[in-house]
Amino acid sequence: MDWYIPITILPAICLLILSTTTQLLGISTEIGSILSGGCNTFEHKISGLKIKQLTRLTQATTLLYVSAACFVLSGILGALFPEGGTMIKAMPDYVLLFGVIMTLLALGLLVIYGFKTISIRKLQHASNPTHTVDGE
Repeated sequence: MDWYIPITILPAICLLILSTTTQLLGISTEIGSILSGGCNTFEHKISGLKIKQLTRLTQATTLLYVSAACFVLSGILGALFPEGGTMIKAMPDYVLLFGVIMTLLALGLLVIYGFKTISIRKLQHASNPTHTVDGE
């Protein structure tokens, strides 16, 4: 493996981090606005669900940071220890593999986040007092 290959993945990881951080800030603001005034039982339930969502986003962001660090480290190690048969020379590949696994775990958390977000919105929509059946 060439040393620069893991580093070429960084822009994509950075875009994921930017997107996830933006979502994190948005949901944090939303939770703050719900909890800033006195909230009823339903709003308290929704804020609890959103705090779980915030936890998922934080975990995904952390995994993305770790994966970005692994990709950089893999590139550096690849430049320092060119291909070979020894354990130390295989280290860049192992670090790269760990970074890829962390990225996949983060993406899994983001998929779960997306599905749960829709569930929360449906719950909010169903409890809306002006809710009508089939948009009538």
